[in-house]
Amino acid sequence: MDSLQNLVHDCDQIPRAGVSILSGAAYFEIENLGWCLFVERLATEDDLEKNHHLEEIGGTIRTTAIEIRYCPYCGVELHDAGSRSSPDEFGYFVHIDSSGWLSRRR
Repeated sequence: MDSLQNLVHDCDQIPRAGVSILSGAAYFEIENLGWCLFVERLATEDDLEKNHHLEEIGGTIRTTAIEIRYCPYCGVELHDAGSRSSPDEFGYFVHIDSSGWLSRRR
């Protein structure tokens, strides 16, 4: 298992709330996946009042992860994350909706 330092990109320019850059291989347990930019929407008290599927403040409502090669905030090239994808296979992404809603009409 890699050390935490090898699994998290430490960048002073990343917004502190809801954004992180992590080893996709460690997070998703996909061996040849490289670094991923994660953008999360976390539950607020107002969200809990509107959606009975949410259980606690700070719980994840949705997450989007996109495989990246460079930090979009500081520009540094991200090495040693395990990505062995060819250019045609590079660019893994996933959107995970944990809100419990199938759809919502306004």
